[in-house]
Amino acid sequence: MRLIAFAACLFLLPTAWAQSETAPAIPDEVPAVWQVEISSVSTNTVRGERTRSVRYGQDWASWVTEQGAQMWLDAGDRALFAQAPNQTDIIKTSLYAEARRHLDIYVALSEGGRREVINFGSAGTFDRVWLEAATGVASQSGSMALTETANGFMALYNDELVFTADYGGEDSACEAPALDAPHSASALAWLPYVAPIHPDILARLSRSAQFPCAFSFIVYSPDSPAGRLERWTRVDETEIDPPLLPPLPEDATMIYAGADRLSRVLDAAQEALSSEAEPSVQDFFDESQSLQEDSDYAGALLVQLQETHNFGPCPEASIGSERLTCAYASALALQGREDEDFRALSEGLEALAQNDPARAVELISPFIDREGHAGAAARLLTANALISWGRVGLQARPDLDPAQLLAEALILDPYAPDAYWQLGQRYLAAGAPAPAWSLFDLGRRLPRPVADTPLAQADLLEARMSELAPYWLPSASSTPVQ
Repeated sequence: MRLIAFAACLFLLPTAWAQSETAPAIPDEVPAVWQVEISSVSTNTVRGERTRSVRYGQDWASWVTEQGAQMWLDAGDRALFAQAPNQTDIIKTSLYAEARRHLDIYVALSEGGRREVINFGSAGTFDRVWLEAATGVASQSGSMALTETANGFMALYNDELVFTADYGGEDSACEAPALDAPHSASALAWLPYVAPIHPDILARLSRSAQFPCAFSFIVYSPDSPAGRLERWTRVDETEIDPPLLPPLPEDATMIYAGADRLSRVLDAAQEALSSEAEPSVQDFFDESQSLQEDSDYAGALLVQLQETHNFGPCPEASIGSERLTCAYASALALQGREDEDFRALSEGLEALAQNDPARAVELISPFIDREGHAGAAARLLTANALISWGRVGLQARPDLDPAQLLAEALILDPYAPDAYWQLGQRYLAAGAPAPAWSLFDLGRRLPRPVADTPLAQADLLEARMSELAPYWLPSASSTPVQ
């Protein structure tokens, strides 16, 4: 097993959640069979051989793992699809989640790239470069010395030959030709998922219009402390067995990664995405007015607040705009000023604005048992206050769980983009990027514009991921240049 295990999501047992998504059309493809020879670094003794079958399309690659799972990498959809052996369910994981997972591992073990040597306890210590190869992430370039050869290039680290690329030609070890663009781009996108290749080498591979017909690399890891050498050679075979994705089977159930943790949330989101009954700004206004008529001024204020969780902050000039609950906020404040619950809730909001989360939790949490939009708002606000309060707050209020409150808020109002972003942030903080990006992706599929909501920050987060971990995020329709 490699230093960094891949595709832990394959072994999830999520609640099935069908989607209406369909597979992209199948473009021209190139089948490939790789003969893999594994040797000892010190003795160069062959320890084993295996065959790896792959199909490369334009913007996608599909293959079978050593455990028998079928994988499909879709650059256009920015997604990795996985189907475990003897299963019909297909798990969809965002490539941004994969990038974040590997980046988190690298940052944690290397202290943000500051450690030169990584200690793995009884497994020994390893130069940081091998962690960089395992995660596909590096804090700086230039660790590898790259040298051109007659048939390709080679990479050395501390004067040790650690990688060779063979593009064919005289004295080549290849039995089949190198892959031409655009299939070479798909092969490069696939490579980090099957081999621990250092980012310096991936960068050099990306500058070629072809993908090697043979390559070799050395691995040092807790599983191979003495080092192992792998030689991959593409053989001249076009028949691939077993059949590989795509297309996705018509009877397959598509499941977002993290569905085992998010089943009720995903059910609510799926219902929202398939429904045309999303509440409008007029609906929120009517609900708020109805509560005011019933003298439930606190409930009316919570509904007004939930309207902003759906449509973004109130405009500066709300009078005359379509945001009616914003326009009538002052009128509600006048009507409710003598109401005890309204005053408590207003004081809680003021405490939250003044960075007094303890006071905010005390005053807002009594409203979390409400249902509907009012209950969703109370849960969102209480969760935010608890998160701001930090560890002290979690210890002071063990009866309140921010993640649970956010999940309940999303279930009560699955059209509110804010809930998807905030709950996703909790999963990111807990080191679970796969369900986090499932939430981000779902929220951005809502019939709501998200540009003025916190969920818009997901785009900025993804742009940052593309900078920090580019080799987990291949560009669609990209063609390397010579």
